[in-house]
Amino acid sequence: MTPKNTLWALLALMFACGMADALYAAAHVRMPVWWMFLSAFLMSFLPYYWYRLDSEARLYRRSRWMSMAVVAIAPIGIPLYLLRSRPQGGRLGSLARMSGFLVMMLGAGVAGVMAFFVMPG
Repeated sequence: MTPKNTLWALLALMFACGMADALYAAAHVRMPVWWMFLSAFLMSFLPYYWYRLDSEARLYRRSRWMSMAVVAIAPIGIPLYLLRSRPQGGRLGSLARMSGFLVMMLGAGVAGVMAFFVMPG
């Protein structure tokens, strides 16, 4: 899997989470525990997997603390990784692309909710 495919998988997961949230909210039932654990695991695993693939492609040496930050506090760990792993002129651009991707993730979640309500039946 490539880093780009990992990001597509993360967007698909956000879409599925949006649909699942809408489904269970509309049915007035609790979300299954297995889905909450699976989605939480994937929300932690996929960013770390992207980080691993990206750092290998850039020949960046991953430290234990950076890896823990990417998994435990991704909103801080990933921008920090981008700042440390990119060359001097590409740091701002990488942060801008990351911000755009965060907007896309939010949009995928909202699209999942909207797709559920637009579906017939």
